[in-house]
Amino acid sequence: MKELFIKSLGQVKGEHLYGEYTSVRNAMEGDNFFREIKGKESFLSDHSEKHIQDVFERAYKVIGEDEFQNLNAYNIYCLALMILFHDVGNIFGRKGHNAIEKIAEIYNKYRSNFQNYRDEKRVITHGASAHCGKSKSGNNDTLKDLNSASIKGQKINLCEIAAILRFSDELAEGKQRTCSLLIEKGMLDDEKGSEIYHKYAQVSDIEIDRNLQRISITYDINIPGDFDQKAQKDFKDLLNFTYYRAVKLDTERRYNKYYSTVLKQFKFVSVQYNFSIDEIPIEIDLNKITFEDRYPIPGEKEEESIQGAEKYFINMDNNYELSKIIENINSKIKK
Repeated sequence: MKELFIKSLGQVKGEHLYGEYTSVRNAMEGDNFFREIKGKESFLSDHSEKHIQDVFERAYKVIGEDEFQNLNAYNIYCLALMILFHDVGNIFGRKGHNAIEKIAEIYNKYRSNFQNYRDEKRVITHGASAHCGKSKSGNNDTLKDLNSASIKGQKINLCEIAAILRFSDELAEGKQRTCSLLIEKGMLDDEKGSEIYHKYAQVSDIEIDRNLQRISITYDINIPGDFDQKAQKDFKDLLNFTYYRAVKLDTERRYNKYYSTVLKQFKFVSVQYNFSIDEIPIEIDLNKITFEDRYPIPGEKEEESIQGAEKYFINMDNNYELSKIIENINSKIKK
Protein backbone atom coordinates (compact mmCIF):
# COMPACT_ATOMS: atom_id res chain seq x y z
CA MET A 1 0.00 0.00 0.00
CA LYS A 2 2.82 2.38 0.87
CA GLU A 3 4.48 1.73 -2.48
CA LEU A 4 1.22 2.51 -4.30
CA PHE A 5 0.83 5.79 -2.43
CA ILE A 6 4.39 6.84 -3.26
CA LYS A 7 4.01 5.76 -6.89
CA SER A 8 0.76 7.72 -7.25
CA LEU A 9 1.53 10.80 -5.17
CA GLY A 10 5.30 11.05 -5.01
CA GLN A 11 7.63 10.32 -2.10
CA VAL A 12 6.61 13.09 0.30
CA LYS A 13 2.82 13.00 -0.19
CA GLY A 14 2.77 9.22 -0.45
CA GLU A 15 4.63 8.70 2.81
CA HIS A 16 2.45 11.32 4.50
CA LEU A 17 -0.77 9.59 3.41
CA TYR A 18 0.53 6.21 4.54
CA GLY A 19 1.50 7.79 7.86
CA GLU A 20 -2.04 9.10 8.27
CA TYR A 21 -3.28 5.52 8.09
CA THR A 22 -0.62 3.92 10.29
CA SER A 23 -1.01 6.56 13.00
CA VAL A 24 -4.64 5.47 13.52
CA ARG A 25 -3.88 1.77 13.24
CA ASN A 26 -0.97 1.99 15.68
CA ALA A 27 -3.06 3.98 18.17
CA MET A 28 -5.78 1.32 18.15
CA GLU A 29 -3.39 -1.61 18.36
CA GLY A 30 -1.28 0.10 21.01
CA ASP A 31 -4.38 0.51 23.16
CA ASN A 32 -5.29 -3.19 22.69
CA PHE A 33 -8.59 -2.06 21.21
CA PHE A 34 -9.31 -5.04 18.97
CA ARG A 35 -8.49 -7.54 21.72
CA GLU A 36 -11.00 -5.84 23.99
CA ILE A 37 -13.81 -6.57 21.52
CA LYS A 38 -13.36 -10.22 22.44
CA GLY A 39 -13.53 -9.25 26.10
CA LYS A 40 -16.83 -7.45 25.56
CA GLU A 41 -18.41 -10.09 23.29
CA SER A 42 -16.51 -13.20 24.31
CA PHE A 43 -18.62 -15.62 22.27
CA LEU A 44 -18.16 -13.87 18.93
CA SER A 45 -15.94 -15.46 16.33
CA ASP A 46 -12.60 -13.67 15.99
CA HIS A 47 -12.72 -9.86 15.55
CA SER A 48 -9.12 -9.16 16.58
CA GLU A 49 -6.26 -7.67 14.56
CA LYS A 50 -6.06 -11.06 12.84
CA HIS A 51 -9.56 -10.61 11.41
CA ILE A 52 -8.72 -7.09 10.25
CA GLN A 53 -5.61 -8.42 8.49
CA ASP A 54 -7.66 -11.23 6.95
CA VAL A 55 -10.19 -8.76 5.51
CA PHE A 56 -7.26 -6.71 4.12
CA GLU A 57 -5.85 -9.79 2.41
CA ARG A 58 -9.23 -10.82 1.04
CA ALA A 59 -9.81 -7.31 -0.29
CA TYR A 60 -6.43 -7.36 -2.05
CA LYS A 61 -7.25 -10.71 -3.69
CA VAL A 62 -10.70 -9.50 -4.68
CA ILE A 63 -9.29 -6.34 -6.27
CA GLY A 64 -6.35 -8.12 -7.92
CA GLU A 65 -2.84 -6.76 -8.29
CA ASP A 66 -3.43 -4.99 -11.60
CA GLU A 67 -6.63 -3.28 -10.47
CA PHE A 68 -5.02 -2.42 -7.14
CA GLN A 69 -2.21 -0.58 -8.90
CA ASN A 70 -4.75 1.31 -11.03
CA LEU A 71 -7.02 2.44 -8.19
CA ASN A 72 -6.71 5.99 -6.91
CA ALA A 73 -4.45 6.14 -3.83
CA TYR A 74 -7.08 8.01 -1.81
CA ASN A 75 -9.68 5.33 -2.52
CA ILE A 76 -7.29 2.64 -1.27
CA TYR A 77 -6.52 4.79 1.76
CA CYS A 78 -10.22 5.14 2.61
CA LEU A 79 -10.81 1.43 2.02
CA ALA A 80 -7.98 0.60 4.44
CA LEU A 81 -9.48 2.83 7.13
CA MET A 82 -12.96 1.45 6.53
CA ILE A 83 -11.65 -2.09 7.01
CA LEU A 84 -9.98 -0.94 10.22
CA PHE A 85 -13.22 0.56 11.57
CA HIS A 86 -15.94 -1.69 10.15
CA ASP A 87 -16.41 -3.82 13.29
CA VAL A 88 -15.37 -1.37 16.02
CA GLY A 89 -18.96 -0.90 17.22
CA ASN A 90 -18.79 -4.41 18.69
CA ILE A 91 -16.97 -2.86 21.65
CA PHE A 92 -20.41 -1.57 22.73
CA GLY A 93 -22.13 -4.92 22.04
CA ARG A 94 -23.10 -6.83 18.91
CA LYS A 95 -26.53 -5.29 18.40
CA GLY A 96 -26.32 -2.25 16.14
CA HIS A 97 -22.54 -2.50 15.98
CA ASN A 98 -22.50 -0.88 12.54
CA ALA A 99 -24.21 2.33 13.70
CA ILE A 100 -22.50 5.45 12.36
CA GLU A 101 -22.50 7.08 15.82
CA LYS A 102 -20.62 4.14 17.36
CA ILE A 103 -18.02 4.07 14.61
CA ALA A 104 -17.61 7.85 14.87
CA GLU A 105 -17.04 7.64 18.63
CA ILE A 106 -14.17 5.19 18.14
CA TYR A 107 -12.81 7.25 15.24
CA ASN A 108 -12.76 10.37 17.42
CA LYS A 109 -10.91 8.45 20.11
CA TYR A 110 -8.05 7.23 17.93
CA ARG A 111 -7.73 9.90 15.22
CA SER A 112 -5.56 12.70 16.62
CA ASN A 113 -7.02 16.16 16.00
CA PHE A 114 -10.18 14.54 14.65
CA GLN A 115 -11.78 17.97 14.27
CA ASN A 116 -9.53 18.45 11.24
CA TYR A 117 -10.74 15.25 9.55
CA ARG A 118 -14.49 15.76 9.24
CA ASP A 119 -14.58 14.92 5.54
CA GLU A 120 -12.59 11.75 6.16
CA LYS A 121 -14.74 10.80 9.14
CA ARG A 122 -17.92 11.08 7.09
CA VAL A 123 -16.49 8.82 4.38
CA ILE A 124 -15.16 6.21 6.82
CA THR A 125 -18.20 6.05 9.10
CA HIS A 126 -20.76 5.88 6.29
CA GLY A 127 -18.77 3.39 4.24
CA ALA A 128 -17.97 1.13 7.20
CA SER A 129 -21.57 1.28 8.46
CA ALA A 130 -22.84 -0.04 5.12
CA HIS A 131 -21.02 -3.37 5.46
CA CYS A 132 -24.12 -4.89 7.10
CA GLY A 133 -27.46 -3.96 8.64
CA LYS A 134 -30.46 -2.29 7.05
CA SER A 135 -30.88 0.62 4.68
CA LYS A 136 -32.97 3.70 5.44
CA SER A 137 -35.90 2.00 3.70
CA GLY A 138 -35.53 -1.12 5.86
CA ASN A 139 -34.10 -3.65 3.40
CA ASN A 140 -30.56 -5.01 2.96
CA ASP A 141 -29.59 -2.54 0.22
CA THR A 142 -27.34 -0.39 2.42
CA LEU A 143 -25.05 0.77 -0.39
CA LYS A 144 -27.79 2.74 -2.13
CA ASP A 145 -27.78 5.21 0.78
CA LEU A 146 -24.17 6.25 0.12
CA ASN A 147 -23.60 9.61 -1.55
CA SER A 148 -20.66 10.90 -3.54
CA ALA A 149 -17.76 12.00 -1.36
CA SER A 150 -14.32 13.57 -1.37
CA ILE A 151 -11.38 14.09 0.99
CA LYS A 152 -8.50 16.50 0.58
CA GLY A 153 -9.99 17.60 -2.73
CA GLN A 154 -9.91 14.03 -4.07
CA LYS A 155 -13.06 12.28 -5.29
CA ILE A 156 -13.84 9.06 -3.41
CA ASN A 157 -15.87 6.35 -5.12
CA LEU A 158 -17.63 5.45 -1.89
CA CYS A 159 -20.03 2.87 -3.32
CA GLU A 160 -17.16 1.04 -5.00
CA ILE A 161 -14.94 0.75 -1.95
CA ALA A 162 -17.83 0.09 0.45
CA ALA A 163 -18.92 -2.79 -1.79
CA ILE A 164 -15.36 -4.19 -1.76
CA LEU A 165 -15.30 -3.97 2.05
CA ARG A 166 -18.69 -5.63 2.41
CA PHE A 167 -17.80 -8.52 0.09
CA SER A 168 -14.31 -9.00 1.54
CA ASP A 169 -15.76 -9.19 5.05
CA GLU A 170 -18.21 -11.85 3.88
CA LEU A 171 -15.29 -13.84 2.45
CA ALA A 172 -13.23 -13.61 5.65
CA GLU A 173 -14.40 -16.90 7.16
CA GLY A 174 -12.49 -20.02 8.11
CA LYS A 175 -10.68 -21.84 10.89
CA GLN A 176 -8.73 -18.68 11.74
CA ARG A 177 -11.89 -17.23 13.32
CA THR A 178 -12.50 -19.88 15.96
CA CYS A 179 -10.92 -22.18 18.54
CA SER A 180 -11.57 -25.92 18.25
CA LEU A 181 -11.26 -26.41 22.02
CA LEU A 182 -14.24 -24.13 22.69
CA ILE A 183 -16.34 -26.17 20.27
CA GLU A 184 -15.19 -29.59 21.50
CA LYS A 185 -15.75 -28.74 25.16
CA GLY A 186 -19.12 -27.05 24.60
CA MET A 187 -17.82 -23.78 26.04
CA LEU A 188 -19.76 -21.50 23.67
CA ASP A 189 -23.03 -19.76 24.50
CA ASP A 190 -25.64 -21.51 22.38
CA GLU A 191 -28.37 -19.21 23.77
CA LYS A 192 -26.74 -16.31 21.93
CA GLY A 193 -26.54 -18.40 18.76
CA SER A 194 -22.76 -18.10 18.59
CA GLU A 195 -21.93 -21.81 18.58
CA ILE A 196 -23.15 -22.40 15.04
CA TYR A 197 -20.97 -19.55 13.74
CA HIS A 198 -17.88 -21.09 15.34
CA LYS A 199 -18.75 -24.51 13.94
CA TYR A 200 -19.27 -22.93 10.53
CA ALA A 201 -15.88 -21.24 10.66
CA GLN A 202 -14.23 -24.52 11.63
CA VAL A 203 -15.46 -26.36 8.51
CA SER A 204 -15.14 -23.53 5.96
CA ASP A 205 -12.46 -22.73 3.41
CA ILE A 206 -13.00 -19.93 0.89
CA GLU A 207 -10.78 -19.45 -2.16
CA ILE A 208 -10.78 -16.27 -4.24
CA ASP A 209 -9.74 -16.75 -7.88
CA ARG A 210 -10.05 -13.53 -9.81
CA ASN A 211 -8.50 -15.01 -12.96
CA LEU A 212 -11.10 -17.79 -13.10
CA GLN A 213 -13.83 -15.30 -12.10
CA ARG A 214 -15.04 -17.39 -9.19
CA ILE A 215 -15.27 -17.85 -5.46
CA SER A 216 -14.85 -21.47 -4.34
CA ILE A 217 -16.24 -22.65 -1.00
CA THR A 218 -15.19 -26.01 0.42
CA TYR A 219 -16.90 -27.41 3.50
CA ASP A 220 -14.95 -30.19 5.26
CA ILE A 221 -17.18 -31.86 7.85
CA ASN A 222 -16.19 -34.68 10.19
CA ILE A 223 -18.93 -36.99 11.50
CA PRO A 224 -18.60 -39.07 14.69
CA GLY A 225 -18.73 -42.83 14.29
CA ASP A 226 -21.41 -42.83 16.99
CA PHE A 227 -23.89 -41.04 14.74
CA ASP A 228 -26.75 -41.04 17.25
CA GLN A 229 -29.83 -38.82 17.25
CA LYS A 230 -28.04 -35.89 18.88
CA ALA A 231 -25.11 -36.16 16.48
CA GLN A 232 -27.52 -36.31 13.56
CA LYS A 233 -29.34 -33.20 14.75
CA ASP A 234 -26.05 -31.32 15.21
CA PHE A 235 -24.93 -32.41 11.75
CA LYS A 236 -28.25 -31.41 10.19
CA ASP A 237 -28.13 -27.99 11.85
CA LEU A 238 -24.57 -27.38 10.67
CA LEU A 239 -25.19 -28.58 7.13
CA ASN A 240 -28.33 -26.49 6.91
CA PHE A 241 -26.36 -23.48 8.10
CA THR A 242 -23.71 -24.03 5.42
CA TYR A 243 -26.49 -23.97 2.81
CA TYR A 244 -27.70 -20.67 4.21
CA ARG A 245 -24.24 -19.12 4.32
CA ALA A 246 -23.33 -20.30 0.83
CA VAL A 247 -26.50 -18.74 -0.56
CA LYS A 248 -25.82 -15.59 1.46
CA LEU A 249 -22.27 -15.36 0.10
CA ASP A 250 -23.54 -15.66 -3.46
CA THR A 251 -26.22 -13.07 -2.77
CA GLU A 252 -23.49 -10.75 -1.49
CA ARG A 253 -21.43 -11.42 -4.62
CA ARG A 254 -24.31 -10.49 -6.91
CA TYR A 255 -25.39 -7.57 -4.75
CA ASN A 256 -22.01 -5.93 -4.33
CA LYS A 257 -21.00 -6.24 -7.98
CA TYR A 258 -24.08 -4.17 -8.79
CA TYR A 259 -22.24 -1.24 -7.17
CA SER A 260 -18.65 -2.18 -8.00
CA THR A 261 -16.76 -2.30 -11.28
CA VAL A 262 -13.97 -4.27 -9.60
CA LEU A 263 -16.35 -7.01 -8.41
CA LYS A 264 -18.00 -7.52 -11.80
CA GLN A 265 -15.14 -9.91 -12.53
CA PHE A 266 -16.69 -12.54 -10.23
CA LYS A 267 -19.33 -14.53 -12.11
CA PHE A 268 -19.58 -17.78 -10.13
CA VAL A 269 -19.63 -19.26 -6.65
CA SER A 270 -18.90 -22.98 -6.45
CA VAL A 271 -19.69 -25.08 -3.36
CA GLN A 272 -18.15 -28.47 -2.60
CA TYR A 273 -18.61 -30.77 0.40
CA ASN A 274 -16.06 -33.20 1.82
CA PHE A 275 -17.09 -35.60 4.59
CA SER A 276 -15.18 -37.82 7.00
CA ILE A 277 -16.26 -40.36 9.62
CA ASP A 278 -13.95 -40.29 12.64
CA GLU A 279 -11.44 -38.41 10.47
CA ILE A 280 -11.49 -41.07 7.71
CA PRO A 281 -12.59 -39.53 4.37
CA ILE A 282 -15.74 -40.97 2.80
CA GLU A 283 -17.41 -40.41 -0.56
CA ILE A 284 -20.94 -39.04 -0.68
CA ASP A 285 -22.68 -38.72 -4.04
CA LEU A 286 -23.03 -34.94 -4.12
CA ASN A 287 -22.24 -32.90 -7.20
CA LYS A 288 -20.56 -29.53 -6.84
CA ILE A 289 -23.10 -26.71 -6.68
CA THR A 290 -22.44 -23.66 -8.86
CA PHE A 291 -24.26 -20.36 -8.39
CA GLU A 292 -24.29 -18.05 -11.40
CA ASP A 293 -25.59 -14.54 -11.98
CA ARG A 294 -29.33 -14.04 -11.76
CA TYR A 295 -31.54 -11.08 -11.04
CA PRO A 296 -33.27 -9.10 -9.54
CA ILE A 297 -30.74 -7.68 -7.18
CA PRO A 298 -30.20 -5.66 -4.93
CA GLY A 299 -32.36 -5.96 -1.84
CA GLU A 300 -33.82 -9.39 -2.54
CA LYS A 301 -34.94 -11.54 0.37
CA GLU A 302 -35.64 -14.73 -1.55
CA GLU A 303 -33.43 -17.24 0.27
CA GLU A 304 -32.42 -15.24 3.31
CA SER A 305 -33.50 -17.94 5.74
CA ILE A 306 -32.08 -21.33 6.60
CA GLN A 307 -35.25 -23.04 5.39
CA GLY A 308 -35.21 -21.12 2.12
CA ALA A 309 -31.57 -21.97 1.52
CA GLU A 310 -32.16 -25.72 1.86
CA LYS A 311 -35.01 -25.49 -0.63
CA TYR A 312 -32.76 -23.62 -3.03
CA PHE A 313 -30.04 -26.29 -2.79
CA ILE A 314 -32.59 -29.07 -3.33
CA ASN A 315 -33.95 -27.30 -6.41
CA MET A 316 -30.44 -27.40 -7.86
CA ASP A 317 -29.78 -31.03 -6.85
CA ASN A 318 -32.27 -33.07 -4.83
CA ASN A 319 -29.42 -35.17 -3.42
CA TYR A 320 -28.83 -32.20 -1.09
CA GLU A 321 -32.00 -32.99 0.85
CA LEU A 322 -30.77 -33.27 4.43
CA SER A 323 -32.56 -36.52 5.19
CA LYS A 324 -31.01 -38.15 2.12
CA ILE A 325 -27.51 -37.13 3.14
CA ILE A 326 -28.03 -38.46 6.67
CA GLU A 327 -29.37 -41.72 5.25
CA ASN A 328 -26.33 -41.95 2.97
CA ILE A 329 -23.96 -41.39 5.89
CA ASN A 330 -25.71 -43.99 8.01
CA SER A 331 -25.24 -46.52 5.23
CA LYS A 332 -21.50 -45.79 5.26
CA ILE A 333 -21.28 -46.23 9.03
CA LYS A 334 -23.12 -49.57 8.95
CA LYS A 335 -20.62 -50.90 6.44
